[in-house]
Amino acid sequence: MQDHALESRLLSLLTQPMRLDELRRALPEAGKQEVKDALDRLTADGAVMKNKKNRFAVSAHYGCVTGTYLATERAFAFVTPDVAEGEPRPDDLFIPPNASGGAWHGDRVLVKLSERKNGRGRREAAVVRVLRRADRELTGALVQRGNAYFVQPTSKKYPEIAIDRHDLGDARPGDRVAVSISYYGDEKFAPQGVVQADLGEDGTMEASIAAILHENGVFDTFPDEVLQQADAIPQTVDLSAAGERLDLRDKLIFTIDGDDAKDFDDAVSLEPLENGHYLLGVHIADVSHYVTPGSPLDQEAYRRGTSVYYPGHVVPMLPFALSHGICSLNPGVDRLTFSALLEVDRDGRRYRARFAKSVIRSQARMTYHKVNRILAGDAALREEYAFLVPTAEKMNALAHALYQRRIERGALELDIPEAQITVDEAGKPVDICFRERGESEKLIEEFMLQANEAVAEFMCKRGQPTVYRVHENPDPEKLRVFAQFARPFGYRIDPGKPEDTFQFQAVLRGAKNDPRQRILPTLLLRSLARARYADECIGHYGLKAKFYLHFTSPIRRYPDLVAHRMLQKALAGEAFTAADQNACEEAAAQSTTREQAADNCERDIDKLFIAAYMKPFVGEEFDAEVSGVQAFGIFVALENGCEGLIRIELLTGDYYQYDEQHMALQGRHTGKRFTIGTPLRVRLLAASEVTGQIDFAPAEGSLPTADVPAAPPARGRTDEPRGNRAQRRRGARGGKGRKKPPTRKRR
Repeated sequence: MQDHALESRLLSLLTQPMRLDELRRALPEAGKQEVKDALDRLTADGAVMKNKKNRFAVSAHYGCVTGTYLATERAFAFVTPDVAEGEPRPDDLFIPPNASGGAWHGDRVLVKLSERKNGRGRREAAVVRVLRRADRELTGALVQRGNAYFVQPTSKKYPEIAIDRHDLGDARPGDRVAVSISYYGDEKFAPQGVVQADLGEDGTMEASIAAILHENGVFDTFPDEVLQQADAIPQTVDLSAAGERLDLRDKLIFTIDGDDAKDFDDAVSLEPLENGHYLLGVHIADVSHYVTPGSPLDQEAYRRGTSVYYPGHVVPMLPFALSHGICSLNPGVDRLTFSALLEVDRDGRRYRARFAKSVIRSQARMTYHKVNRILAGDAALREEYAFLVPTAEKMNALAHALYQRRIERGALELDIPEAQITVDEAGKPVDICFRERGESEKLIEEFMLQANEAVAEFMCKRGQPTVYRVHENPDPEKLRVFAQFARPFGYRIDPGKPEDTFQFQAVLRGAKNDPRQRILPTLLLRSLARARYADECIGHYGLKAKFYLHFTSPIRRYPDLVAHRMLQKALAGEAFTAADQNACEEAAAQSTTREQAADNCERDIDKLFIAAYMKPFVGEEFDAEVSGVQAFGIFVALENGCEGLIRIELLTGDYYQYDEQHMALQGRHTGKRFTIGTPLRVRLLAASEVTGQIDFAPAEGSLPTADVPAAPPARGRTDEPRGNRAQRRRGARGGKGRKKPPTRKRR
């Protein structure tokens, strides 16, 4: 009997407790050892438990569930229960102090549910067993006390870790280090670890950046064998070894990228056809020609999954010999590409799609800034690039038509401002502003979307394996919270109809023209599911696309490289195997994980740069608005995108209570509410380029004071004490020396 089938049969039988001999009688086709092994696997996974009477049952029967342990920087924690795909996500469970069972942040655990609830209504639980430790390396400061060494983790979610002096490597006290855990500790002994890397002097921004990269598994250096393979690739195209290709070198093809871009993996072209339609060409660097499956280059690209970008720096997925060299579509040189040739009409309807390996010679390296100025009528640039101006104008008109068709089908245009950090030659931040998206940025976006959809449709309709980019429908409960925020602005959102994206389009249109609604697109984004990679085509909710994948950036994304390989195999008529399906499934899972790690890196490192930029402005005042609300305070964002925290103890003049359902802080006496979008004036208290923490306080007079009417004085007295009941009692007693008033006994 196969393992999976046997485990499924056991789970269906064990809804009620059974002994091993009873299970064997119920499963005569399975051997004794098979049943025992299956029970061991289910028990190790937390799906099954055994009681003191040696009876097995599913964990739910004993009031237990599995989940992920989420530590806090205080004594308590939470557990996010495991749920099957497609099922609603329950609330996190509260783990009170001394109920962690030795679990660390990120561990998968089995917990016993309690009937008690904490102060916010979350059900309590206690950790029964750690099922699987999170694969982790921690970073922290190396300190010495006497002859003993310890690492104090950067995050207070983790305990201090003892280090044997033989496991220090080259690190010295005062350094920031990365440490692996060799022993998790118990009631008698502290956790122990081994220093894996010295990240630099603790307390510096450079060490903090190195720590963030290390914690997320992002490494600047490539293995020697990978560099050797990359360096052995010629930096000029050898057409005799390139295979049969469509020769497009005489076509008007050019790239459009950011001013500071170094690698160009996509180029575009547009030609009129005799029937009045256009032939839109999207030409993508043929990375798959140079990076073959199973090679050192491929294995390293799979491990990295994506390039990581932060101000003034990139950690590439591929060595520079490829990403900035032979795979970059530099102007005036031959380059191998994979072209998507799409027949579209002037209204943006796509009629046909053809895909072919090709060779191109880019006619120009254009930037977004230049093309935007050309389209805006800049005479000097229009003269300099006269050979492509008519094509650029036709491209822009077509992009507008494509955009309109996408909106008409229900796509969401979440045009949320993105902070852009400018650094000088030394890598220091010198400016922060919101990134602007002009006509050319939108043009390239629409063309890339068309190529991605066309390839996905081609593969999906033929049932051939590849890696898709998918985006599920949002959780109706999250939409319900969003609907509450949108209602005061006149929007009537039905959370039970997430497929009706036109109701969200109305919100996004309104927010563009009303500064008071500026926060609504961000709130909507937080309500949506996170896009991911999958080996199954289930569509993209945000784009309202039935077919979608990533095809256009194989230099910096591994899923695009896999999509190229699978498409070429389909075009060549080769038979697909189970190994191809497995490769797509594994690549999808790995790429999703690495994308999340890259996002974490970019977000956390950006915080360091923003804090470094803001540090000279400590003490100054700024206009801001609330961008987030928690029980411990409010997050505020400045006009340049800088975000920081006002701790609740600094909200003076009232006692503020947290309303979790409406994500607000409300004053008990004044009724003053702080919710997302509330404007206020703030003063910068502190900014740390080491932690990324930015602290604000309300500016003088920007918050109301409590306005509690005085009680009328009692007859014959003018000194009636004010305050709550406890304060009046203390006043009546005249201080601590008086006897406490008697209380009524409970009967």
